[in-house]
Amino acid sequence: MTQRKAGMFAVLKDRNFLALWLGQLISKTGDNFAVVAALVLINDLAAAPGLAVVVVATALTIPQLFALASGVLIDRFNRKALMILTDLLRAGVVLLPMLVHKPGHLYILYVSAFALQAFGAMFVAARNASIPNMVTEEQLLTANALIQATDLVSLIVGASLATLVISLTSTSSAFAVDAASFGLSALLLTTVHIPLTRPAVISSAATSELRKFWHSFTEGIRYIASNRYLLQLMAITTMATLGLSATVLLAVAYFKQLFRVSSEFLGLLQATEGLGMALGAVLISVYASWARSRRIVSVTMIVLGSGILVFALAPVYWMVLAGALIVGLCVVSARTTLAAMTQALVPDSQRGRVESAMVTVTGIGTMGALIMSGILGDVVGPKIIFFITGVVVLLAGIFSIFSLRGAEDHLLYGANGASPPLVE
Repeated sequence: MTQRKAGMFAVLKDRNFLALWLGQLISKTGDNFAVVAALVLINDLAAAPGLAVVVVATALTIPQLFALASGVLIDRFNRKALMILTDLLRAGVVLLPMLVHKPGHLYILYVSAFALQAFGAMFVAARNASIPNMVTEEQLLTANALIQATDLVSLIVGASLATLVISLTSTSSAFAVDAASFGLSALLLTTVHIPLTRPAVISSAATSELRKFWHSFTEGIRYIASNRYLLQLMAITTMATLGLSATVLLAVAYFKQLFRVSSEFLGLLQATEGLGMALGAVLISVYASWARSRRIVSVTMIVLGSGILVFALAPVYWMVLAGALIVGLCVVSARTTLAAMTQALVPDSQRGRVESAMVTVTGIGTMGALIMSGILGDVVGPKIIFFITGVVVLLAGIFSIFSLRGAEDHLLYGANGASPPLVE
């Protein structure tokens, strides 16, 4: 993909992308209201809060493992309509935990978490598949960085306001705020213009809707499986996700145990990682003006692995904070670049299924981190898990130096009108 500078303000001048971005910022802020409210309910009602958190995390992860099926719908139907529909469905589902008043009602929270993630996985895939239709190729990195940055801003704003709202009212108010945020996101999406997707050509032999769905699903699987560039991007994306998720899930317990620090210092640790994510989102458009995509991914993955090793080996707290800053910066830079490369690599007719597969890949990385933190962390200790994760991510960065050369060359040749065959 060509590397020309595209600043954040230039991308946000596009009213269509601005509306999508504002909707994401609002709905993700609302999501943090729901997360805080769910944790309050669990701590108040669950006999074993730790186990209940693992159950919720599992319920949020499992739908991502099957997200590829939703890609068929994303490639066959209007993506804007699907995003609006999933926003409205989530607005209804997130109100269900308001019925949780005693331990026997917690199953409602688990079912709601599963449904929210299932609809959310479809929304994310449709959104990511739509971004290349809304911005120019040179704006892809910056647009993806802005989408990633909403996670940081919404975390800081949402979690802080949720604590205040819940303390003054109740958890029901927090769930109502999240429902309203989905409604506002859907309203903003009605103002967005996204070019209609041309449905994939289906064989005339596939007459029933079920057969059409299966044909389109298997076609997407074959496309991904036969494209080594996509497989390489997915593998490296999984490693980046694993690195971030492992540090987030294990950091609090590990550093409280290691340094015996108070909750304020643990908050400082999370804030520092968030600061790194913000810095990565700001710098990505600068990287794009002079660095090739492969270099950004390989360097940030190598540094990310090194930052996780700092987590594992740091003897003093200030080194832990330095590691957190590095992890936040590198995760945003690597995942943003990988997302932009994927979007530029895939034709629009296949992009929904490919982006759904990426959601699945992210789910695999999150599930792997969940298993390591919940099971292996208790067996071998979080320090060993940090060390193993750091080494794996570092090696993935070294591997990406060589493995992403073909994908990058294809994008560059394609930009010059002399593209080699994509599928091998």
